[in-house]
Amino acid sequence: MVVNADNKQVKTIAVVGGGSSGWMTACLLNARLNEDPRRPVTITLIEAPNIPVIGVGEATVPSIRRTLKAIGISEKAFMIGADATFKSLIRFEDWNKGEHFDHPFDRRERPNSDPAVLSWLARNQMGGEGFSNRFSVLSNTSTKGLAPKALGWPEYQSTFPYAYHLDAVKLGKVLTEFGTENGIAHKLAKIVNVEISEAGDIEALVSEDGASYRADLYVDCTGFSAHLAKHIMPETQDYSEHLLCDRAVTMSVPYEVHRPDRILPYTSAKALGAGWLWDINLRSRRSLGYVHSSAHLSSDEAEAELRVIEGRHADNIEVKHIRFKTYKRNKSWHRNCLAIGLADGFVEPLESTGLYMMQFAAQSVADILRFNRHFDAATTNQFNKLMQTLFDEILGYVALHYLTSKRRDTPFWKDATASHRTPAALQNLLKEWKKRPPHDVDLLSNHRLFSLESYEYLLFGMGYMSEGQINAAPVVFDQTDMLNKVYAKFPEHEDWLSSTLGHIK
Repeated sequence: MVVNADNKQVKTIAVVGGGSSGWMTACLLNARLNEDPRRPVTITLIEAPNIPVIGVGEATVPSIRRTLKAIGISEKAFMIGADATFKSLIRFEDWNKGEHFDHPFDRRERPNSDPAVLSWLARNQMGGEGFSNRFSVLSNTSTKGLAPKALGWPEYQSTFPYAYHLDAVKLGKVLTEFGTENGIAHKLAKIVNVEISEAGDIEALVSEDGASYRADLYVDCTGFSAHLAKHIMPETQDYSEHLLCDRAVTMSVPYEVHRPDRILPYTSAKALGAGWLWDINLRSRRSLGYVHSSAHLSSDEAEAELRVIEGRHADNIEVKHIRFKTYKRNKSWHRNCLAIGLADGFVEPLESTGLYMMQFAAQSVADILRFNRHFDAATTNQFNKLMQTLFDEILGYVALHYLTSKRRDTPFWKDATASHRTPAALQNLLKEWKKRPPHDVDLLSNHRLFSLESYEYLLFGMGYMSEGQINAAPVVFDQTDMLNKVYAKFPEHEDWLSSTLGHIK
């Protein structure tokens, strides 16, 4: 229970809201905070029964491997249960008409390759050989349809970073079973009242059947509805002026309906007239989603376009329409209420950052409370700064995809690429990057999701080249030997999946 208004001790945590976000948060907190059995923390997850869930294919970033390993679940069990496949990169198509580029997860060998990057840039300012093809191994292996690791390698390990495509609903079920088996109390209850103390803390949660739930720390994982956070820290900031997309129409295509030639080890993000289309390959189905701007395309029009793109076999497949907003809560943690995931904020689905922001928040809270089970206003203020910095970084990087596009062929692209859409933190950098390539000095935070290489893959892939002449001596960065070794060792993506996880439908 709360000790006093200023310094709160955490012996009990209530996570409200299930699904992949709630259960991953609860499992991670449980694993990290209960490493020392002498100072146990009781964790209870409360979720309403029979709440409809939106089952879409989810793409992730490589940090999810660290999170799942920390939780303690095996990679094989997770991948089977969540219908998961590998993800080595995102392939962007038609963000400049008729072109594509990759944002892979591997980093080139630095600093040895830095002179070669300048050499490439000096000779390719008007276009030419793809940057990722020259400097990324995973860009080449993905084109060949290879897995990012060899058969028999240890779980969660590879020479190269990788992530997953997964079914978020199935992941939630996997973590529900794992979490309850490892000591998390699971309560099915619909919370209808949040009792607030005079000091401004949550005092108790009251369910529909009259039961009362009390804890030292309440974690809101209830999505956009933010059932707890809206009472404690209601102020939010709308960032839709920077990112126009606010809708998605999604479709799942089972392989028994239509099976592609191969299950791709990467996410496809294809630009369309009023947004972009994701294509994610799971073990049993493909997940498609047309992310679009409702100001430029209606939901019915987006659905019709999606069905035409997919083909006649999709005529009878049900679609789902999703509304979202790009926003951030002014405070992520205030007093004894912590908002995580969609309850705290969201940047549109491009670059697969949703689950990452949730993981980062849960991991940070675990690190804060791991050695000292107390928190106060200084703790929450520092956490809030951290989460706002991360949000601003992700917002800016996602906005770069639109701002650097040369497309102006539809009203959406004319609007999305307008200079006034630029977040404040990027305004000077975009001017600088026209004069010179990006540099580490441009990226100030130690807690960054996107490295210098991520900016290079995006800016050079989009042809956002320096206006000034770059003088650099010819330098060769040759990956031939490495690629030959990888090609000889890494199997086809489907071969790894079937050999390790079992038969693919």
